[in-house]
Amino acid sequence: MKKKFYLLSVILMVILVTTWYSCELDPQETCEQDEICENKFVTYCCTENECVYKWNGKEYTDDQLDQLAEDLGCGTSGVILKSGSRENDLSGVIEQLKALRDRVRKRIEAGK
Repeated sequence: MKKKFYLLSVILMVILVTTWYSCELDPQETCEQDEICENKFVTYCCTENECVYKWNGKEYTDDQLDQLAEDLGCGTSGVILKSGSRENDLSGVIEQLKALRDRVRKRIEAGK
C-alpha cells in the first residue's frame, strides 16, 4: 500500500513539475493610443520581439509607416508640387505617428 502511494505521489509530482515548466508566458506588450486625425485612433504596441502600429484591424510595421499614413487618409490633399503635380501631404501625419512610436519606446526604456 505504501509503495502505491509513493509511486502515485511521484507520478503526480512529475506531472505538476512538467506542466509548470512547459507553460510559456505571453510576451509583455506595451501599447499607447493616439488620435492621429479626427476620429482615427492609432495604437502603437511593442513586445520583446517587435513593434507594430494597429489601426482598423490591420497591423503595420515601422517600414510600412507611409502606407499607414495613406490608409488613414487624413493628410492635406491636393498640395501642388513645384513640378506642377498634385500630391497628398502626409508629413504631418507621419510626424504624429513617429511621436507616438517615440513615446512608447521611452516608456519601455523607463520600465527597464
